Order: sequence, then structure tokens, then C-alpha cells
Amino acid sequence: MFKLIQGFCKIIDIGIERTRGKLTICPTPIGNLQDWTPRQNSALFDADVIACEDTRVTGMLMKQLKNTPNIEQDDDDVQDIVFKNTQELGIQLPELNKQFIDKEEFKFFKQKRVEQSKERIKENKKKQSEFLNDNDPLNFMKEDTYEDFEIYGITSPFITYLKNKIAQTKKNKGRGVLLSCHKFNEERRIDRILVMLKMGLNVTLVCEAGTPTISDPGYQLVNKCIERNIEIESLPGASSVPVALSLCGFPADQFLFLGFSSKTLNEREESLQKSKQNGQTTVLYESATRLNQLLLSIEKVYGEHQQVWLGFELTKMFEKKLRGRCRQLYEDLTNPQVLKASHFKGEVTVIIAPYKAQYNDDLRAQQIENTSEIKENEDVVVRKVEALQFAMILGSKVQCQDSVFVEILQDTLRLSKNKAYQLVKAVRHGNELEARKNKIRKELGIINDL
Repeated sequence: MFKLIQGFCKIIDIGIERTRGKLTICPTPIGNLQDWTPRQNSALFDADVIACEDTRVTGMLMKQLKNTPNIEQDDDDVQDIVFKNTQELGIQLPELNKQFIDKEEFKFFKQKRVEQSKERIKENKKKQSEFLNDNDPLNFMKEDTYEDFEIYGITSPFITYLKNKIAQTKKNKGRGVLLSCHKFNEERRIDRILVMLKMGLNVTLVCEAGTPTISDPGYQLVNKCIERNIEIESLPGASSVPVALSLCGFPADQFLFLGFSSKTLNEREESLQKSKQNGQTTVLYESATRLNQLLLSIEKVYGEHQQVWLGFELTKMFEKKLRGRCRQLYEDLTNPQVLKASHFKGEVTVIIAPYKAQYNDDLRAQQIENTSEIKENEDVVVRKVEALQFAMILGSKVQCQDSVFVEILQDTLRLSKNKAYQLVKAVRHGNELEARKNKIRKELGIINDL
């Protein structure tokens, strides 16, 4: 019996695979609405459900996009849109096919449907609970159920209510349902969004600005979709990282992205120390209110003469770009002639140049100092070698006592008595030692090839 149930469930799961929806990762403009593309517009407005970081921000964005001439949709087209997964609603909900619905009638209809859906959900929950208590005393089925969402592809009251809601929203607002999905509720939303995708609904994932999952929520949902073999599509779009890298003038063939800097001082300085040792361009985000603390940490780790680039309000009306030494940028934060209040909104993109002499004056000065020391040492060695060669040549031609030889070297090379004596010792005793070695080799019959 158990094997029969397993085979039946597999057949149902295959049917679900064929009707699954698609998750679309849709970037949104980081400031300029002209960066919006027709492909992104289609993905956003054609979606059944829009999982967004902030429903208020996304709702306002969609209103502005609908009013943009390049992507404006006709009211007739919006009224005629019917989702392939909600075609049966035309039969079940004849009220939705009316061309004109009064405001009061719509409110009454909405309240009536909500109450009916809640009542059905409550009854089904009770029935499911009674069924499980009677037939599943060991609690096997509750380990992998979706509560009131679905069981093996059978439409639940939640899905029925959701489809009704989508149809209503599409006819009245020209878009799908907005569903909040941020870092505080993402884990709770994942199961519900997976059920929507399994039932054939198309979900579009967006964030407040930029590309989702990059320093924004969404990666957990994408990971779960990959595990469940759900189709995922990602659209190219706006992101402040490539924009900033193309503007800063630092090497961008390899770079390190740290996301938002840590609020804790020790963690922030530790990550900066690692990026310094990495030797690559470093990109990170910081809020305008904590930017001064970040610059102080950079100065402590890299030095006050490290080259840094700051991007304020990128692609927006009050865009501002600054590049210079870390200490100078820190002082510019409080200079009203350089930065105004309109620049300190949202997030700031910070790029730290590689820790090399080309971008750090302290490191350049240290390298110059080391180079000069090496050169001085080389000069000293050369002078010592030249003095030794001169002493060896002079010692081979002049036969005199050591004291006289010392005086000659002092006057000729302008050396101290101690250094001149060391030269005489090296020349005279070195020659004596070499002569003894040759004599021993000759007595032993050893031929010196050298």
C-alpha cells in the first residue's frame, strides 16, 4: 500500500513539474528611470506575484513607470489581461467580467470574498487536522507539508484566494500582487513563494534599487528554487558596483567586493586589513551617516595618504564623485562648498585603491627611502672592493714592514689607521695562507686546475 501511494505521489509531482511557474530576478534603477528597459518592464508588469523588499517603494516605482511615455500601457490592454492560471475565474467570479464596478460595490465584493476565503481556510484546516489525527498517528505527513497551502498539487483555499486577488489587482491596478520579502521575513516567505511557483504562478523578485541578492535579500529563495528545479531567469540591469568601478580610475580587472561595511569597529578594521593584504581594488557600501567612521578606519589601516574614491547619489540628479587622499576626503565631508546636504542621502559607494606605491604616498616614500639605502650600501661595498684591490696590487709590488704599509694606505686612500691595518692584514696574511696551500698541494702532487 505504501509503495502504491509513493508511485501515485510521483505521478502527481511530474504533473506539477510541467505546470511550475518561473522566478525572475529583475533589477530596478538605482536612481535614473531612463535606465529601465522594455524587458524589465515586461517582467515586472506581467508577473503574477512581485516579491519586493519594500512594497511601498516598489508600488511607487510602478506608478512612475506606468506614467513614463516609453513604457506606458494602454488602459484597454490592462483590462483585457487574463492570466493563463486564472482563466477559470471568469466562470467562478462573474463580477470580475463587468466593465464598470462601482466603488461601493467593489468594497462589498472584496469584503465578501475575503470573509468567504477565510471561512473556507478555517474549515479546511479543521478537516485536514482531523484527517491527520485519524490516519497519521505517527506524524509522518506533517514533516513535509505546506500547512494550508497545498498537498501534492491539490489547490488549497490559499491558492484560490490568491488567484482571485491577482485577477482583481490586475484589472484595477494593471499589475500583479505585491508581496513583501525582506531580510526579516525572507525565511517565512520562502515556503509560500515556492507553493506559488509550483502552482504555475510567475514570481518576479525585486529590491528597492539595484539587483536583488547582491547586498540585498533573495539568495535564500534562489537557492531553494535551484534545489526544487524551478526555472530561474535573471535580467541584466543597474548596479552601483560596475558604475563606480568604471568611474574611479583604479584597476578593475580584479576587485574585492565587501558589501556593506561592518558596524563594529574591530570587524571593520579586520576586513580592511584582509583587503589590504589582498592587493586588489576594494569596493564596499556605507551609509552616509557612518561614512566618517569608515574613512577613519581606512586611514588607520592603509594610512592617511591612501587613494580613495567616493560616489554619492550615482545616476541621480545630485550625483557627486570625489577622489583623493583619505585624510583630505575626511575633511571634505564637513566642507559645505564640496558636499551639500542633498548628497548625504541613501548609500555611498566607496572604492579603495590597491595598496601599492602608485596609490599611497606613504608607501611610495618608504620605497624611495629603501632604494636610497640600498644604493648607499652598494656604494660602500664598491669602495671597499676598490680599496682591497688597490692594496693587493700595491702589496705585491712593494716590500716593506706592515707598519709602513699601513701608513702608505692611510695617506693614499684617506683611511683610518684601523681600516688600513685590516686591509694590510687581509692582503699580507691572505697571500701567506695562499702560499702555504700551494706548497702543500705541490708536496702532495695535487695539480691546481684553478
